[in-house]
Amino acid sequence: MFKHKILVTAIAMASSSMVSASTFYNAGSTLGYGDVGNTHTLFNGFQNPASLGGDTSKRLWGLGLSAGIDISYTGMSGIEDRVENVQNELDDLSDRLATRVGALDQATVIANPTQVANDLKTGLEEDLEGVVDGFFTDFSNLGMQLQTSFSLPLVIQTHNWGGWMVGASVTSGAAIKLNQSQGSDLNVDVVYAPTEANPNNFTADATAQTNAALNITGYHLTEATLGYGMDLDRWFTLGEGSLNAGFRVKMMQASFKHYAFGLDSIINNPDQDFSDEISDGIQEAITSSDTSTAFGVDFGLQYNAKNYMLGLTLENLNAPSFEYGAIGQDAANLIASNHLPSEISLDPKARVEAALFSKNRRWTLAGFADLNKTTAITGLETQKAGISASYASNLWYAPDIRFGYTHEAAGNEFSRMHGGLTVGFVSLDLALSSLDFEEFEDNSLALNLAVEFKF
Repeated sequence: MFKHKILVTAIAMASSSMVSASTFYNAGSTLGYGDVGNTHTLFNGFQNPASLGGDTSKRLWGLGLSAGIDISYTGMSGIEDRVENVQNELDDLSDRLATRVGALDQATVIANPTQVANDLKTGLEEDLEGVVDGFFTDFSNLGMQLQTSFSLPLVIQTHNWGGWMVGASVTSGAAIKLNQSQGSDLNVDVVYAPTEANPNNFTADATAQTNAALNITGYHLTEATLGYGMDLDRWFTLGEGSLNAGFRVKMMQASFKHYAFGLDSIINNPDQDFSDEISDGIQEAITSSDTSTAFGVDFGLQYNAKNYMLGLTLENLNAPSFEYGAIGQDAANLIASNHLPSEISLDPKARVEAALFSKNRRWTLAGFADLNKTTAITGLETQKAGISASYASNLWYAPDIRFGYTHEAAGNEFSRMHGGLTVGFVSLDLALSSLDFEEFEDNSLALNLAVEFKF
């Protein structure tokens, strides 16, 4: 049920986004190829802008459209059942109370009921602190990221004037984590209420102050992109190949918001639905009219020879940044106390790439590696490296195929297997971390559906 609600929320995010093309998302078939990209797809322009200058085999121009969804979660296995268990433990103390009272001597209770009530209070509070703190210990690494994106690249490559790409993007997403500033405080009120039938009768009510909040960071990024690449053969040559250079300018209008809700109202109320609160919080965090604007600049080089390619991409050279806003006082307090960041900086990133081609350049073996660690728009750190193999058919009815593996060395450390097929003008690409799809076992899943019209 929980996973179903999260999926519905992600689909709702996708339906509310505009058609887009983002350099912060593996658009179209680049999900299957990996970050090194491939010259047989129009979406390659979102990787190294130098690729817009073309390779030694052909020039591409055309229009593409891609829709994608990306979900990852860690440290959440069994969370819905555990929340319900804690709610029930706090709501009904009868079993724990009966066990402790049953061990008492009736004469002791009658002689000093106030002291007995205080002793019961202390014991029950210790028991429940273990239950509540055990929950937060087990789920201290809880994390979830949802992201949706659409892509619409327009690419025009010429022999004499290089290649251009124009794109516009809207990427929406949310990242969820648990934040507990200090240990929980439990208060149990024990009342001595003897009856004729049960002179040892006590009642108890418990309330937990968890000092914890579920933080949902939402973002809504609109990006207008202009890219250009050209070969430098007109000025000089290097060996048997050609050197391409390219740049990409991105105008970004974005809203980054922190939303937080304390868990006391959920933990202390068995009628509260944890999954409903998360779904509502995601919608709250990504819905905002407050935006700020920044520019990003990327640069790339590629050396294309007959049977190999070497490349370098430098992204966000000017380190654009955005401030986090706060939705509600809880989030504002967490920002002020440095439990949540007040700013996100898209720091410069360097990536190297290489590829080997068959004689007809239909078969490709490629690899890439990020040279430094940066912060993604999810707020998580990222540093990836990967390899891929692919075949590009020259027959419209025979599929292009691709598969690969990308290792993530930072953030949630979700490495992925990825692959895809292109038949005619339609592509389907999938990436995942595990084949275990049990309820919230750690996993990461992304899916892209794309079309490309090449002329």
